[in-house]
Amino acid sequence: MAILLVLRWNNGVYSLLMNSRKINLTRREFLKLIGLGTCAAMLQRIPLSKVLANTDVPKLGRVARRDWPVFEEPNIKSRRKYGLNLDQVIPLLETIVLTNDIGHSETWYRLAEDEFVSGALIQLVENRRNVSNAPIPEQGSLGEITVPAIDVYLQPRGQKTLQRYYYGSTYWVKKRVLDEFGVPWYELPDDVNGVLYYVRAYAVHLVEPEEIAPLSPEVPAEQKRILVNLRDQRAIAFENEREVFSTLISSGLPGMFTPIGTFMTFHKRPSRRMFLFAGDPKMDYDFPGVPWVNYITQDGVAIHGAYWHANWGNPMTHGCISMPTEDAKWIYRWTTPVVPFDETYHIADTGTRVDVIIG
Repeated sequence: MAILLVLRWNNGVYSLLMNSRKINLTRREFLKLIGLGTCAAMLQRIPLSKVLANTDVPKLGRVARRDWPVFEEPNIKSRRKYGLNLDQVIPLLETIVLTNDIGHSETWYRLAEDEFVSGALIQLVENRRNVSNAPIPEQGSLGEITVPAIDVYLQPRGQKTLQRYYYGSTYWVKKRVLDEFGVPWYELPDDVNGVLYYVRAYAVHLVEPEEIAPLSPEVPAEQKRILVNLRDQRAIAFENEREVFSTLISSGLPGMFTPIGTFMTFHKRPSRRMFLFAGDPKMDYDFPGVPWVNYITQDGVAIHGAYWHANWGNPMTHGCISMPTEDAKWIYRWTTPVVPFDETYHIADTGTRVDVIIG
């Protein structure tokens, strides 16, 4: 059990324990720190608007499903206390990693005394606002969402859509525009149908070339290999058979199994809208801005980042190999072919070898 942050109240003073360091705060200082003003009753549930107004907050999680239950113990068989709202942003005081009955890992977070939530659908997020007056190149610029969630519009300050863009998702920014009040917005075209959407510019970080520069370019391409173990739900990167990177994944669910065999990362793109409209609510999905995509089959199976769940170590997909967004970014940078910085995708005849095995 790894304690990331513990808060204690004693005789009018909050003790903030972080990495074994103790800091004493008055109630006023503590409430200011977590951005709650004088509304102490909201300690356990910070609304998105409050989080977006403050950058000095503890480790945060975004709830990725409606009515996500909070339990009395880190166990779904314990008493349910209440439900969290979709896109609610919550402070995570303690991380608990358990092993379930079938040997897969489970992550739980403590929200308060006797209040625990499964991490399967809690996305770890930050709230990093961006300020940039840099002109957007004619071909556009890759952008990454750096706040928990941001509303999407059809026009700046115009009609709001039903969707939001989420932390860690990526989009191609085509233009920077100002609304009638001089507030900057970014124009983000849908990469499937070309519809233009707009979000507030502060929510988008414009990626610099060095942030996605190739990793280990000196290693010959034929000496790089990725092993995906479906039993262990883990991906491991090797250079000349030496392990250099490892991460938990989520592969295909029963009936939608990830294919077994040897593949290549022949088609890569830093952002892609992925969707399926089959007329079955249990099967359909629509995820814009899927980040750091490495296709390994012609029919769309890919290694990519995921922002809509965090149930790593357990099957969750329609066949793809999903992983935390930062880990997918590492894989994207490490594999070949290299996608030129100013291009939205790149397809080659060869790529990095990917061996997918059962275990």
